[in-house]
Amino acid sequence: MRQLYEFIFEKPDIRKLKHELVQSLLFKDLTPKEIDVVVNKSNLRQYKKGDHVFFQGDPGNALYVILRGRVEIERHGQKTALLASLSKGMFFGELSLVDDSSRSATAFVAEDAILFCIFKQDLQQLVKHHPRLATKLLWNLAYILGQRLRVTNERLAEK
Repeated sequence: MRQLYEFIFEKPDIRKLKHELVQSLLFKDLTPKEIDVVVNKSNLRQYKKGDHVFFQGDPGNALYVILRGRVEIERHGQKTALLASLSKGMFFGELSLVDDSSRSATAFVAEDAILFCIFKQDLQQLVKHHPRLATKLLWNLAYILGQRLRVTNERLAEK
């Protein structure tokens, strides 16, 4: 709880939060002023080990960046498949920002975590009021999604 308090209320830690965000590829090439805008439009959430961030089939409405801890992504069907184990600086839930589909997998907390959240409505406000900033974010997101798709295609081709 102390870390969350520090991120929210103490100025030195806000600087640390901004520093941690620019380490993520999602925020690559954003200026300090643009990072300020993103931080002001976003939320921090704290989760305990074993908590679920969302469940497969839930409506999607946010992207999450891991600031602390570890989150695992599972897909449930006839068998449960671990899709990814994500840690600091990584993000998930991004498809909810670009489509209206339900969550394609479940995200649960494997280690106590602090997550930086960008909700779809916040991104829409960035597009409206800060189009250059939103374009950078969306371009970074498109690049990362393209890289993930390329890796997935390569793995499938190997099988």
